[in-house]
Amino acid sequence: MAELPEMIGKYKIDSLVAKGGMGAVYKAIHPSLRRWVILKKLTIRGNAAIIERFKREARILMDFKHNNIVHFFDYFKEGNAHYIVLEYIDGMSLDGLIKKRRFLSSHLALTILLDACKALKFAHDNGVIHRDIKPANILMSKKGDIKLADFGIAASEDETDDGLTKEGMTLGTPSYMPPEQFENTRNVDKRADIYAMGVMLYEMVTGKRPYPGSFAADTIRLIQKGRYTPARKLNPEIAPLASRLIKKMLQPNPARRFQDMGAVIRLIERWLKNYNREAIKATLVDCINTDLKDEPAFRPRLRKRLVLIPAALLALAVGGGAWTLHRSGQLYRWFTPTVYGPVSIRLRLPKTLKDAGDVLLRARVFRNDGQDLPEVTGLDLGFSLEAVDPADPYLSFVSRQLILEPGAYRLKLLAEHRLYWESFQVESFKRLSDSGREDTRLELRFDDVEPRPLRVWHRAVDAVSGQALADGVRLLAQVNGSWVSEEIFARSPRLTDRVWRFRAEADGYYPELFSLLVGAYQDELVIHSNLVPLPGHLSIVDAPERLRLRLNDSDTVIAGGQTISYVSLRDYRGGPADWLLPAGSYRLEASLGSRSVARDLTIRPEGQTRITINLAADGLSINEE
Repeated sequence: MAELPEMIGKYKIDSLVAKGGMGAVYKAIHPSLRRWVILKKLTIRGNAAIIERFKREARILMDFKHNNIVHFFDYFKEGNAHYIVLEYIDGMSLDGLIKKRRFLSSHLALTILLDACKALKFAHDNGVIHRDIKPANILMSKKGDIKLADFGIAASEDETDDGLTKEGMTLGTPSYMPPEQFENTRNVDKRADIYAMGVMLYEMVTGKRPYPGSFAADTIRLIQKGRYTPARKLNPEIAPLASRLIKKMLQPNPARRFQDMGAVIRLIERWLKNYNREAIKATLVDCINTDLKDEPAFRPRLRKRLVLIPAALLALAVGGGAWTLHRSGQLYRWFTPTVYGPVSIRLRLPKTLKDAGDVLLRARVFRNDGQDLPEVTGLDLGFSLEAVDPADPYLSFVSRQLILEPGAYRLKLLAEHRLYWESFQVESFKRLSDSGREDTRLELRFDDVEPRPLRVWHRAVDAVSGQALADGVRLLAQVNGSWVSEEIFARSPRLTDRVWRFRAEADGYYPELFSLLVGAYQDELVIHSNLVPLPGHLSIVDAPERLRLRLNDSDTVIAGGQTISYVSLRDYRGGPADWLLPAGSYRLEASLGSRSVARDLTIRPEGQTRITINLAADGLSINEE
């Protein structure tokens, strides 16, 4: 082991904090301030890009003075090594706290997130995008101070890139990166950091990340489509605000996220005003410094809420009335009858086309200027279904009333697979009234469609592991009351405009049934099945008392059965036990005090894996019978 240097520059070295292939991190004492500092050492040679990033981090932090960002003291070079001197945070990182607590309450999570967001807003306001937000880069002191650290891959408006981040290059930690950062790290903006903050909030309140931590193609597709398990399904006790923040911050489309961290800060501060923030901060300090078992229950301040209720009701009454008049167009009709006019759209679709709740309608309005056709923005057409007449073969969808300036317009309407372009003229309220009409009504109709040949694709995944299944997967279709294979189904008449039944199956898995109406115009069907493995038994024949178990690094595992449910191992304290679990490979960990042991096990479909856990002088052992 290399000897610890006594001095580096003017700093007296106390200890080695961490060491890697590119350098080391030391704890040292500042010679004049007489306080602990951190020295980050970069020793890599011949890589100008990495050295320049190291210098860039120093330049960024040199200009930053914020209570929630680690303080910068110095930058220097000694020999072939470069050093950054930073504030020493005597406490732990957020990822350490999550591992220690498993997950955090909404009160603690939002308190931590608030200070982290304040640090990030300061960075954004100064033209810096962090690009590597994650719990490991959120440091917490023993007093509960929250600090944002590690600007090693940050981008700055004031710094030229000089080719450090090339077009198409991907930098960052996969689990926390938005879709656009996978495609091109160089051009991401502050909304990428906002997305990463949403991932961090999800991890704080659930103990899990919404996506796996890899660059696998399946993972990237999930991130691009925004498909993850809602946080409230993993932890039903999280606050509604936390759930709403996660949903908006994790939008795969940057335009649908918060556009600035200030909006997030305002929502959290408004929510935390209802609670005793000093008590929450004290609990956070206890969690950092001790093995706090149970958090106190944080109750809203009732007096303040009761005082606000009458004022809120009055505001709702006044605002609601004004909003109703605005939406109905009465305000325009009364005060600007010659400046604006009303338009509504009515679309008729055959009942045989599709269930009303599944109909896809999208509409945009453009001003017909004869040249560029500029879009009229800010419109909310909000189609709704009119009362259904049993004798009428059509369904009628009517838009909200649009208020537009008089003139020529065009409507672009997507109704299922059909695209309509409709030219129309808007007349003012006054001209319509003079002619005895209420508004300009556009009437469109979707005629019947002849059935088409149906093509079917199938993809199956293991519902527990998420891995794609290929071998032994079968998709059967019901034809004339019998289940037939894909080959036979391909040779039979497969017309649309009827209800089809399919069954996905594979060896060692429960089958999954699909019964669905395929519309006359829907000629391609993609079935994505999640097949649940058949279960087997994990039986503990004997084990010492007070023993604790974990499976696959968790004390909560999926239970065996055709529907996904969960079973907790937290209440197990030794002795015989039996669990029905999905077949597959597991890593079993057993611990008793300071002793621990782990073993890989296989649960076979409809089988029984019997184990005995023994305590000996030299530790624990897991024996499979």
